[in-house]
Amino acid sequence: MSFDLFIYLASIALIYVYGRFVIHIAIPIFHYFLVEPFDWQKQVEKPRIFLHLTGLSFMHLMVYSNSSLENKGILIQVIIWLTFILGFLFCQFTWTEKFQNTFVPKVTRSTAESSQNFNISISDLQLIQLYNELVRFDLLNQDLTALEDFRNVLLKDWKEHNSKLHLKMDGPSGREFFEQLAQTFPNNSLSLIDFFDRSKLIVRPDGKRYKYNTIKNAPTRSSQSKKHFELRQIFSKIN
Repeated sequence: MSFDLFIYLASIALIYVYGRFVIHIAIPIFHYFLVEPFDWQKQVEKPRIFLHLTGLSFMHLMVYSNSSLENKGILIQVIIWLTFILGFLFCQFTWTEKFQNTFVPKVTRSTAESSQNFNISISDLQLIQLYNELVRFDLLNQDLTALEDFRNVLLKDWKEHNSKLHLKMDGPSGREFFEQLAQTFPNNSLSLIDFFDRSKLIVRPDGKRYKYNTIKNAPTRSSQSKKHFELRQIFSKIN
């Protein structure tokens, strides 16, 4: 039995593509069964799945063609190799920075139904990671703000839900949290007055709303908030 280089490399490529995608969806599925319901972000994941289906279709078709065709000339072999590589690149594109920074935000913006939301372009994995880190550093009241509340506030229209963010931060720390959030996820409709005043979704540890003037003037009173290092550490981990 002769060694087929194409089949060998194709097998490695298929294992890699399937493995990376399975790992990608394993965390939210695990979270769905053990913690809370999983709000699937179709604006991000549907294009990723579509490109994977397209790429894998090309890849499997070329593997089948390579095995079934008896007389393969050089031209046919080149076509098989190039088409397989094209399918592989379709899958790989979904993991690139270009996909995250250009394609996904465009889809998100095109499906936004109202300006009465923050329109933050954030994947569900990043959202879960941010929520868990805020809870870990005791900057968010987990008893009053479940993950679903966190997701509702950041992603949905303000009047579509009754969720609120109960932050365990003073005014300057809340201001720095807003700035870090806006910088880490630059594709958004965030504004300081919307976030802390008009939305009525961000509240203090005592359940009362932050005073907008206090938040607005926070940088003039102190260059760093009390939770500066915790917030820097949290957002530095988001990828």
